Amino acid sequence: MNILEVDNLIAGYQTANVLRGVSITLTKGEIVSVIGRNGVGKTTLVRAIIGLLRARSGRVLFAGNDVTGDSADVRAKKGIGYVPQGREIFADLTVQENLRMGGFIGTRRSRLNFESVFEYFPFLKDRIHQRGGTLSGGQQEMLAIARALINQPELLLLDEPSDGVQPSIVEEIGQFLLHLKESSDVSVLLVEQNFDLLQTVSDRAYAMEKGAVAGQLTVSDINNDDVLAAHIAV
Repeated sequence: MNILEVDNLIAGYQTANVLRGVSITLTKGEIVSVIGRNGVGKTTLVRAIIGLLRARSGRVLFAGNDVTGDSADVRAKKGIGYVPQGREIFADLTVQENLRMGGFIGTRRSRLNFESVFEYFPFLKDRIHQRGGTLSGGQQEMLAIARALINQPELLLLDEPSDGVQPSIVEEIGQFLLHLKESSDVSVLLVEQNFDLLQTVSDRAYAMEKGAVAGQLTVSDINNDDVLAAHIAV
């Protein structure tokens, strides 16, 4: 079953189109990556999927339902989690308060299950009363992911989780994603340029160029540094 279908999506900013007829699919339980050089439309695609950017043409279907006209908060209520590039946690709020903010997006769960995210990120339990802004960059990234997971989404959108994060934490994020795949049916759309992370978690990938999908990569392609470099390196 396709949890996500993006069909011939056109979107952009002001008068310029960034996405030029993008079509991708994601099945239940898959981790699919979107790769490409800076400026090809990867973040724009994720923002259009979550609803922060309106589609000018085309459709976004989530779990078989057309959500193209829905706002971002409605899509989140329906089960799409989003972790933006740069994390955007609430620096002045505690870890617990940040997690609660994730639960305010909708009504999918009557009570937040903190233990479900502590299973993936145990250190958060020990720092539950610590302000988010005092965590390291990598810890903030994991807090942002936990905040998106607290409402138990069916689809998780991750935009450059390795950005500004030390290699050991990138490795932890990779192990978390593998654990998430093994222990749940959550599907993940990952925008990423870090070779190690891509090669650790990706079931397949879409390569983007100039606002369009230029091709699909298999696991074998992803594990070939030369193939990845052809799509990512400047």
